Amino acid sequence: MNIGIIATPNQKGQIVIPKKYRDQLGITPHVPLNLIVKDNALHIYPIRGVETKPKISHAEFLKILKRTQGAWADDTTWDETRRRRRKIELAASERRKKAW
Repeated sequence: MNIGIIATPNQKGQIVIPKKYRDQLGITPHVPLNLIVKDNALHIYPIRGVETKPKISHAEFLKILKRTQGAWADDTTWDETRRRRRKIELAASERRKKAW
């Protein structure tokens, strides 16, 4: 096991990321951090950039949504969607039964 710098949490559970590591990772007071618990460990990743605006226009984005809409896109109400979905799911269930 490789032991690095040992940090002890304060009463609030806060720890200080040692300067050596902050410098190595480019962590400054304005860099947001992504904290992930995985395999009984805490992984801390600096977030370099967050995409806040799409690089495409609003109209282009709507075209993509229209082109990739799902099977229930033509339904105008939830009741209609539920009826169509039930009909399709029952047909699929019947096909599986016949396959048995």
